[in-house]
Amino acid sequence: MPRWDAYQMQVDTGLFTPLGLQPTAVCRLGFNAAGRWLSEHALSHRRLVAEYQTGFVLWTAQLIFDEPVRYFDSDCLEMRVMGRVRGGGTQFECEVEVDSARGITTRMRACCVPLRLDGDPALSGAPARLGSGVMEAFRPDEIEVRPHRSPAPGLLAAILRDGTELARGMTPFVIHRHQCEVADQWYWPEAVSLASGGREQLVRVESSRIPVLRLALSTPLRRLDLLFNRPFFLFDEGAVLSSAHEWQGCLVFVHELVGVEGGEPRALAIEQFTTRLSGRVWN
Repeated sequence: MPRWDAYQMQVDTGLFTPLGLQPTAVCRLGFNAAGRWLSEHALSHRRLVAEYQTGFVLWTAQLIFDEPVRYFDSDCLEMRVMGRVRGGGTQFECEVEVDSARGITTRMRACCVPLRLDGDPALSGAPARLGSGVMEAFRPDEIEVRPHRSPAPGLLAAILRDGTELARGMTPFVIHRHQCEVADQWYWPEAVSLASGGREQLVRVESSRIPVLRLALSTPLRRLDLLFNRPFFLFDEGAVLSSAHEWQGCLVFVHELVGVEGGEPRALAIEQFTTRLSGRVWN
């Protein structure tokens, strides 16, 4: 079985909203946990970049919230993390569990694609299979031939096919340095923050016409699916194209993050909420 690490993370109020643990915080904690696992059991991310000219770019992630993890549950979060190689060296996947003292668990599964770096300050590169020197750091039971498949494209198709669109809107943004990582490209959890902002703006504009949208400000998130195609860089301008849907009796938001030039979305975020609408869409 792949190796798991467990440790505690002190809580602070900045990790939470009144509804519970922030999805962006889960992504940041989860990414840090994956780096911790790599350092402990394989090679640190810094060594991978500096010595093996290998980087990782996030391709897809999924967050599942069993119940809200709240600030007053406990002084610490119990973190558990596991990592493995998939697709014969074409992917690195991690699973992260965030537990509270009440036994409530938030789960994150994220899959990265390895890059062979060009050596420039922007850490640019092209997708490439992990080299033998890196693969040797993983145990045989941490290497799986079968690749990870993102559920996001199929989920989006089902929502658009079977759901009912309730509202649509656009929220522009500019990427600034506090949203970036070391290569001056956005730090991927910012996609979650931008999508959340797009949802909140859509609710503000349309809730007088469709009151049920207010549930998206008072109901905890149940599931978040992310898919990344291309990063944003420092001072890039873009927009969040948000749409609200009734799908399978629940409220769902679809967010496409696009550049000012348009074209294929650079990132996709799909939010599913817990409360069932029960025919209240137009009430």
